Amino acid sequence: MSVFPFMVFLLFLLVVSSESKYNAELPSRITALNGSCVQMPCRFNVSENNLTNTERLLGFWIKKNHSLQSLESLVVFNGSSNITNGFSHIEILGNLSQRQCTTVFYDIMNNHSDNYYFRLETKPSDWKYTYSDNPINISVSDVPQPLIFKPTDLKEVMENTTVNLSCSAEAPCPKQPPTISWSNIPESANITTQLQEKPDKTQSVFSHMTFKASYMDHRKNISCTATYPRKTSNDSTVENTMMLRVLFPPKETRITIDPSASVSVGTNVTLTCKSKANPSKNMNYTWYKRGQENQLDFGEQLTFTVNRMSGGWYFCKAKNEHGFQISEEIHLIVAGSASLESLSLIIGCVVGVSAFLLIFLLITLFLREQRLKASTIKKTDISDQEKQVQISSIYTNGAFVSGEELEMPKDENDIVHYGEINFSTPQTKSTTVKSSGQETIYAEVRGPEKEMNQD
Repeated sequence: MSVFPFMVFLLFLLVVSSESKYNAELPSRITALNGSCVQMPCRFNVSENNLTNTERLLGFWIKKNHSLQSLESLVVFNGSSNITNGFSHIEILGNLSQRQCTTVFYDIMNNHSDNYYFRLETKPSDWKYTYSDNPINISVSDVPQPLIFKPTDLKEVMENTTVNLSCSAEAPCPKQPPTISWSNIPESANITTQLQEKPDKTQSVFSHMTFKASYMDHRKNISCTATYPRKTSNDSTVENTMMLRVLFPPKETRITIDPSASVSVGTNVTLTCKSKANPSKNMNYTWYKRGQENQLDFGEQLTFTVNRMSGGWYFCKAKNEHGFQISEEIHLIVAGSASLESLSLIIGCVVGVSAFLLIFLLITLFLREQRLKASTIKKTDISDQEKQVQISSIYTNGAFVSGEELEMPKDENDIVHYGEINFSTPQTKSTTVKSSGQETIYAEVRGPEKEMNQD
């Protein structure tokens, strides 16, 4: 065996081993939407010597085959001249000096599906390297990727517990990301949406919804819809739906009555207890009547033939494993007869009205008596005042008599003389009485005598 071929083989291994340390970080596969764009996250490694001993770094993208044969025909983007081949526009977003080669292909069409390789060249050192071990496969589709709904197997949730739902849509073109919308949103829902980076550096739109489960949300179909803008006649949409199942005790419990709430004696009546609950199987129903301690019956329906004692207020209690609820009362009226309850109500009303009238009458009599007493006292006071006025008048008429002269005689020496007034004849006579030291003059007045009627 000659030495020369062996040396060539060693040199080849050395070259291969020296170049095998270079690689690019690219997702192995990415799905693009026809009429949109696709962004390929890209990062490469290269020796520090190649970066420091160069003035320019140039990026290239090669389609289908990394071989240097017919290179020009396979290059879709030439970094030295910024020439794009087969695409409307290609843009390298990454900073090559920082080993970033993220690139956007715009206006992706179906014929762009293929493998693509990144190539780096330096100037003026003229170092070139194609990262052939790390191709990226671009697959172009007319429909968006399916949404990811989490949790995918949402089981039944208990009422009033917090529920977390998430919906994510692939964003192959972060410059034109999809918009996410929700339908049949619970009233207490809080929604946040943002663009997130995945482990392979591709991006997706992530929407998170939090709400408190209500019995009104039971069996509600909650939908998440992603809408993708693109350069076609219509935007593309993709949707995912899940049914929410909520566990809750009886709600909206009520009673229906057949045939009506007012019936005659001998009629067959059916009362039905209706309620919303989950689970609704094996529900327990209990019937009651106001005024009776014991339950009437069990079951969803209560059927009986009406008699004169059937009238009254009925209610039911619905129960499942999570709780119970009592319905509002319903009044059954038996036509043509008054139930004991109705009779008691009438008697109570009559007694109440009678008691009110009696109290009103007593108050009226009391007030009247008080007014009479007040009137009597007032009249008495007026009479006393009139007497005082008369006495005062008498004293006033005798104003010519001094206070000393009105006093009663204090001893036997004080002699009182009286005069006589006779109204029988119209004559006037003066009488003079003398006493020791005093002279008193009296006048006697006589009126005309009446003639006696003769028989």
